[in-house]
Amino acid sequence: MYAPTQNFRVVASGLALAVAFAGAGCSKTGGSSADQGADKAVAAPKTTAPKTEPEAKPAPPPPEKIKLTINDFGVFGYKPLYAEYQQSHPNIEIVESVNEYNTHHSNLINHLAAGGGAADIEAVDEGFMAQLKARPEQFANLLDFGAGELAKNYPPFKWNGSMSADGKKQIGLGTDVGGLAMCYRTDIFTKAKLPTDPAAVSALWPTWDKYVETGIKFKAAKTGAAFFDAATNLYNGQVFQLEKSYYEPGTSDVIVDKNPGIKVAWDLTMKAIAQGLSAKLVAWQPDWVTAFQKGGFATITCPAWMKGYIKENAPGTAGKWNVAAVPGAAGNWGGSWLTIPAQGKHQKEAYELAAFLTAPAQQVRVFKAVGNFPSAMPAMHDPSVEDFKDPFFNDAPTGKIFGESAVNLKPQFQGEKHGPIRKAVEDGITRVEQGRQKPDEAFAQAIKDAARAAR
Repeated sequence: MYAPTQNFRVVASGLALAVAFAGAGCSKTGGSSADQGADKAVAAPKTTAPKTEPEAKPAPPPPEKIKLTINDFGVFGYKPLYAEYQQSHPNIEIVESVNEYNTHHSNLINHLAAGGGAADIEAVDEGFMAQLKARPEQFANLLDFGAGELAKNYPPFKWNGSMSADGKKQIGLGTDVGGLAMCYRTDIFTKAKLPTDPAAVSALWPTWDKYVETGIKFKAAKTGAAFFDAATNLYNGQVFQLEKSYYEPGTSDVIVDKNPGIKVAWDLTMKAIAQGLSAKLVAWQPDWVTAFQKGGFATITCPAWMKGYIKENAPGTAGKWNVAAVPGAAGNWGGSWLTIPAQGKHQKEAYELAAFLTAPAQQVRVFKAVGNFPSAMPAMHDPSVEDFKDPFFNDAPTGKIFGESAVNLKPQFQGEKHGPIRKAVEDGITRVEQGRQKPDEAFAQAIKDAARAAR
């Protein structure tokens, strides 16, 4: 290691002292301006912190993953729409549960009463809407999400059909209407030597009595098929053409036992059963579905939405069906709404999905694919709807057939317990059809059951 000598240390010390005294003298006397300038000139420069780039903001968190559940019945035709919506909303998963008509509504009523168990979106049919909108507190008010701007899309009967009595709460967005027609199997009519052209078929049954007479002729041809599927569908086709059915319009007075129209429909239905025209099926049950596939019956009372059942349950029968006019006057059977129960945790997202599914553009697509006739006026009057011919039904002009029915529709008043009352009467018809009760006994019991259901 290198070490300095002693002489060097002495010289260095003396030099350091000299510098120190010189500096001290200048400090005390202030020195000349030149000296001061010289001091300033040698002053250490100010230093500044180096510039740094601003920190990048953290990326926003991904949207919350949300599962939306939707409970419905029958064939709403939404599966392709679900896939499309999930693609444009990757944080949304849609899970649909489909149930039998009465079971669906019974489950919904029970879940609403219990305060839990309902889906984020629940479909409600016309037959149960009066009962459910009487308890608007059980549903989200869609006006809070901006639904008021959609009122212009709907005819008054459809918009008001899901509005609370005080007009302050809208609980549903309309999906479809159920204009009436008659669907029939052309191949089976050919076997029975009956006409197959829709105009000629329509001429066979200007009234329901003539429809039953045609059925008697059909039976005599021994085709191996029944004339119609289920007596309840024959009965309902007649009832939904009445000016009033189970309630005195505008009141809560139940008139099922006083309305002559109900008894006329019942008696003609009993006549058809007695003549052996029915396949004795229970609508919506598995045997009913199988009969579609195997040609178990030749005709079915056909609201627009019934075409969806036929297509989905019997795709192999494409081209074997056609559509004729319904006997009697025009009428409407069914049509639904999408509602959002108040117990749901994702009401905003549920509303956005419901608004998408029921938008006029989507109603047009559902009609063409499935057959459910639009309830939104822009969709009703869309040229592609008005001119539509359904290839499944031998290119029947279903847009024209059901469009005219919708335009001329006069909605039937339905009281709060319309759905349960209707089911009580249907159960009576089924008891007769299955040989468990005689017509008069079944009607008397149906009246009692209806009174109990109306409480």
